[in-house]
Amino acid sequence: MKKYVVFILGFVSGAAVLFLVLLMVAAGMKSNSHTTKIPGLTLFDQAGEVMTSPSYEVLQVVGGGNALANASSGHGTYFGMVVLFLVDEGVHYYDDQIIEVPQGKFVRQVGTYQYPTKAGNYKTVPAVKICDR
Repeated sequence: MKKYVVFILGFVSGAAVLFLVLLMVAAGMKSNSHTTKIPGLTLFDQAGEVMTSPSYEVLQVVGGGNALANASSGHGTYFGMVVLFLVDEGVHYYDDQIIEVPQGKFVRQVGTYQYPTKAGNYKTVPAVKICDR
């Protein structure tokens, strides 16, 4: 009888340890934002400068739903600085979309994004998010 009790206690304690290890792994994966897994993306420890353009036109949606976009250069033209908009929960970007910065919010640089061009060079652009004032 004593052997069965030892076996059951060993089995239960092993299952509990396995459950705790899996819980810690899942918590670690959840804390890593999917944006940090994008090749070429470097996030700052502190937020950077505020972008002044009131609107942006999406050129292309890249990894994870993030979008490369041109800043407005005024009068409905979009030949300004290229930026990478990092996707937020509930936001979906698509090609040729016009992103208007909502009243009371602003676009802030939170990192940089480097990607290869067709010419074989690399281009580095600001990675940005829409933030509350």
